Order: sequence, then C-alpha cells, then structure tokens
Amino acid sequence: MGGAKKSTWIGGTVFIGLVIAAAAWFLAISPTMSAASEIRSEAQSTRERNELLELKVTKLRSDFEKLPEYRAELAGIQLQIPTDAMLSDYLRQLDMIAIAHSVTLTAVTPSVPQSVVLAVPAVTAPVPEATEESGSESDEAAVAPATTAGANGPAGFTAIPFSLTALGTYDNTLAFLNDLQNSTQRLFLVTGFTATAQDQQDAGSGKPATAVGDQELIITGYTYALPDALAVPPAVDPAAAPPVLPGATPGKNPLVPVAGR
Repeated sequence: MGGAKKSTWIGGTVFIGLVIAAAAWFLAISPTMSAASEIRSEAQSTRERNELLELKVTKLRSDFEKLPEYRAELAGIQLQIPTDAMLSDYLRQLDMIAIAHSVTLTAVTPSVPQSVVLAVPAVTAPVPEATEESGSESDEAAVAPATTAGANGPAGFTAIPFSLTALGTYDNTLAFLNDLQNSTQRLFLVTGFTATAQDQQDAGSGKPATAVGDQELIITGYTYALPDALAVPPAVDPAAAPPVLPGATPGKNPLVPVAGR
C-alpha cells in the first residue's frame, strides 16, 4: 500500500516537473531565445550598415581631397559651355580669330536660344524574310531602323544658333573655320557651310575689296550655355526694391484732368 502511494507521488512530481518545464520553455526560455535571435540579426544588420557608411565616408573623404581638381575641371568645362550666353565675350573671340587670319566678318547673327534635345542612337531591327509563297527573294538581308526618340537635356541647357559670313582668301577662310571649331575656348558645333568664289571687286556695301580666288564662307552652327545648378542666387536687398505705386481710387475717373492752382 505504501509502495503504491510512493509511486503516485513520484508520478505526480514528474508530471508537475514536466508542466513546469513546458511552461518555462513556452513562457520564458523560447521568447527569450527568439528575442536574442532578433537582437543578433539586428546587430548584424547594424554592423553591415556601419561598414557601408564607413565605405561611403572613405569615398567622400577621397572626393573631398580631390575637390580642387574637380573645381578646376568644372571651370575648364564652363569655358567651353558657359553658364549664360555671354555673347559679347564670344563675339570678341570671333573678331580675334578673324583678325589673326586676315578674314573679314561681314555678318554675325545669333538667334533665339533653343532647348537642347539629346539624340538617342538609332536601333535597327531585322525585317522578317519573305517566304517563297510571297514570290520575293529570301536571301536579301534587309534591316529597318527602329523609331528613335529624343530626351530632354539638363535643365536650362540651351543651344544658340549662329550664322557667320567670313570673307577672305581661300586658305584664310578655311583657317578661320578650323580655328572656329578647335581654337576657341567656347564650344562651337558647325552644322553646315557654303562657299562662294569671288571676282575682283572694289570695296563697298560693307564688304572689303576682293580679288579673283577669294571666297565668301557662310557658316552655320551652334554654341551652348548651361546654368550652374549649384550656384547660390544673389541676396536681394529689400531696401533696394522699387516702391509700390498706389492703385486707382475706386469710383474716380482717371481721365478727368486735375484742376490747377
């Protein structure tokens, strides 16, 4: 009888121990292990983010050390494509080239700036070969150009159309055309030119005297301007603003003359 009671107590104790162990697992140990696993994952993610940030900081530090070099490069580019039209400066450059080659510029005509549209390279697509039933030869390799579309350039990027008329000897006008493209600080894209041979003629109508063999060279092309997107706008002084004029008096005819004194 005592052995049965002892077995019952042992079984109950074991059962209670199992219940306590299960409760401890589900209520304390398992949530703690899950939280620890999440903390380890977050710590690993944080370490990875820190490593990426360290790489970015290293790259930024390297770029900052090269900042004077980048500024010099930007200044050189802005000589080719200035931040505004600067037509007066460019016209002086053209005059200097013309004088250097003994060429007379009889006309220099800039036009209204145009927004630059970037060209997209054409993509060719093969045309399906004709079958024998169609009666066409199938050994012809034909391709058809795909439709191309343009994309807008950077904000404010404009092209300024130019037309120039240069008069001088054949060699001098060609030298002027070469320097127009290659020797000026500012970029100039020649899109076309027309050369006309000249006869011997006295000076007149704004043209110098010409001899047989001289030519008139009409050149068309573009120069460009791109505003500096990083430039800081100048501060505006409120005191320098123009005064606001008073508005019209309600019900008063402004056309009625004011009586004199």
